[in-house]
Amino acid sequence: MAIETRLTIRLEESKRKALQEKAKQEGKKVTDVITDFIDQYLGLKEPDKVILLEKRLERVEQILEEKLGESAA
Repeated sequence: MAIETRLTIRLEESKRKALQEKAKQEGKKVTDVITDFIDQYLGLKEPDKVILLEKRLERVEQILEEKLGESAA
């Protein structure tokens, strides 16, 4: 298991509260949100939006194949 450490950052109070509220609304912990961001920044993880777009593109391609297959038959 990797050794974990703490990182202290300075934020405006309003940003801290907004971050906590948004994380809570999404059912996440602030630590998890920040860790995901760091992983994305370091290239260790694809951003969630990229993953979502890839899935949507795959679905569009599937639909096109089905439609083109139907018209070709």
